[in-house]
Amino acid sequence: MPGAAPVPLRPSRPRSLASARLDEALDRAPRQEPRGLRPGPIAVNDYLVQLGRIAPEAVLTVLALVILTWDLVTKGRDCRRLAYGTLAGLGLVVWLLCGQWASLGETGAVSAFGMVTVDRFGTFFKLFTALALMVVVLLVLFDRRERKHGIGEYYFLLIGAAIGIFFMVSTNNLLLLMLGLELLSLASYSLAGFHKGSQRSAEASLKYIVFGGLSAGIMLYGISLLYGLTGTIDLSVMGRGGEGGYPVGLVAQFAVSPIPVAVAVVLVLAGFAYKASIVPFHFWTPDVYEGAPTPVTTFLAVASKAAGFAALLRFVGALFLVDGVQEAVHAYGARIGLLLAILSAVTMTLGNLSAMRQRSLKRLLAYSSIAHAGYVLMGLAVMTEAGFSASVFYLAAYYFMNLGAFAFLLYFEGETNSDEIDSLKGMGWRHPVVAWAMVAFLVSLAGLPPTVGFYGKLLLFYEGVDAGLGWLVFIAALNSVISLFYYFRVAKALFLTEPVERVPNRQPALTGLIVGLSVLTVVTGIFNSALQRWSGEAPRALGISDQLEEPH
Repeated sequence: MPGAAPVPLRPSRPRSLASARLDEALDRAPRQEPRGLRPGPIAVNDYLVQLGRIAPEAVLTVLALVILTWDLVTKGRDCRRLAYGTLAGLGLVVWLLCGQWASLGETGAVSAFGMVTVDRFGTFFKLFTALALMVVVLLVLFDRRERKHGIGEYYFLLIGAAIGIFFMVSTNNLLLLMLGLELLSLASYSLAGFHKGSQRSAEASLKYIVFGGLSAGIMLYGISLLYGLTGTIDLSVMGRGGEGGYPVGLVAQFAVSPIPVAVAVVLVLAGFAYKASIVPFHFWTPDVYEGAPTPVTTFLAVASKAAGFAALLRFVGALFLVDGVQEAVHAYGARIGLLLAILSAVTMTLGNLSAMRQRSLKRLLAYSSIAHAGYVLMGLAVMTEAGFSASVFYLAAYYFMNLGAFAFLLYFEGETNSDEIDSLKGMGWRHPVVAWAMVAFLVSLAGLPPTVGFYGKLLLFYEGVDAGLGWLVFIAALNSVISLFYYFRVAKALFLTEPVERVPNRQPALTGLIVGLSVLTVVTGIFNSALQRWSGEAPRALGISDQLEEPH
């Protein structure tokens, strides 16, 4: 302002020699663009490495898009080539998974993008899922009735469900686990109601959606409680907690507020129980299995159920059995084991007793799958690495014998256009090869030697007795005897009744598939060392401790 006195300037302080040298160094340094604008070569290489770790999932995603595009271009008229292309893509996935298994150590694990955990446990289940899906694609190809419907959408939904399974079984992140579960569920809902003109198929899809939505809501609420209590959704951190006390971890939360933690854990377990058809979340299983197309029923009974158990194994192992957590929460872990043992006994008993009254072979196999869910739970109830290994072995055995049983069901439906057991009368004399193959599957499902089902139950019984669960082993043995009754009914209808006059409908390709699965069921029961070794290495990757005290 005019006339105002000038403000005296503050004299500048002399700069130090160190500051001057720092400024000179900064001036000489080359200018670099921010990493967010142009990633350097290290970032690109790291991205490619992590992408390679989920190469099987990436191949499945590309395969799904190719199937959909191919079907749109050909307008659904190229069913056989579409099936062969799907099988080729799944074969590539199997090859990638075998390489992944070989590159991983017994306890080694790598992360992809901080969400996917690549270890031998997840790779084991992904490999068997891909192999089971190849069998399902062949069943769709051999089923003449499916050619009236959109085969492209059929394969697309199957691959989409497989992608959901792959993420379910190979993540410690509860958010990604839930996304994988929902992807599997949405595809399964559509597949169950794929026969648009069938009332049974529509009813199956509707019931599946209702029960699935309810269980998903329960599970999400449990996950939200766990997040609120611990501050994390990462299972690898949730158990023991983070450094410095945050995230809190269940070890600390159990000491402060055990009841809210127990409620949250039980709610999440309820979501897994629905997917694995464990009592009391099994009500949807018989109606959905009966109404869905037989290849879809095969997929739900084998791959989908195994995925639910795989996610359950990872969840229970991470929260209660890994080193550093097991000792701190041993009492609660033992109580969870007792809860699983009770559910195991109730599930196998209800499944077997309900199967005795069934006249439909499809519903009989549905209740049989519920009973087998109870057997698998025996290994979880032991709450040790050896018990988990026994459950994994039995799930692998379940793949062989159940795939074969449902393949026979498809053959039988093509022959009689019915799934009633009475329609099987005398079929063993008209089709002896597939009939004797079915007997092998029934023997394995009942747990009789020399099949893989017998050895699987033997492992479960041994681990149960070793863990002090003799009462559960007794109930399981009694249930195995009960199951002989309704399995024998099928064998009796095949061979011990007068045949019905009918023109034989030969299906040589499907016959070869059934015979191959029956050979695997018997051979893996006799020479089981390799399968037992692989099933032992899979849960070892979870870092499970092998000691658990009884609750006081």
